[in-house]
Amino acid sequence: MSDHADTARHIDGLRLIGLLKLGKALLLMATTYGLYRLLNPQLVEHLQDWLVTLTDPFERRLLQRALEWVSSLGQARIGGILVVTGLYTAVLLTEGIGLWLRKTWAEWLTVTATASLIPFELWQLVFGRHNPLAVLGATALNLVIVWYLARQLRRAHRRQAQARPP
Repeated sequence: MSDHADTARHIDGLRLIGLLKLGKALLLMATTYGLYRLLNPQLVEHLQDWLVTLTDPFERRLLQRALEWVSSLGQARIGGILVVTGLYTAVLLTEGIGLWLRKTWAEWLTVTATASLIPFELWQLVFGRHNPLAVLGATALNLVIVWYLARQLRRAHRRQAQARPP
């Protein structure tokens, strides 16, 4: 087998991060689709009917809270959330595909997009009401991704500088 074939099949850090981004995009698409479906009043009514039939108090409370949260948002706000999540999904897909193909522009995009989220994650860690371990884990993962990609970009820049004639 040629070196090119080995490189094309090799899972390295770039492709691993690309797969992570593609996985996040798929989860976000599924969540977005589920939220979109909740704009249908018949589905919400069906879920409320189903709520009455649940015998497990935990399941009932979980579904009831979810339905209350969705209904408190309103149609316009849900529409806004759908637009934002759609755009973010497009960014994640672009990052994932670009990293899988080992494109330098995807490394830059991923460093920029991922680093821009870190201040919000730190704010959530300090002031948010989310699970602090989950937020800490996400922040740590994003810091590692930014560090790794910045290191890759710096190495590539050095190689290019050394390859240039004086």
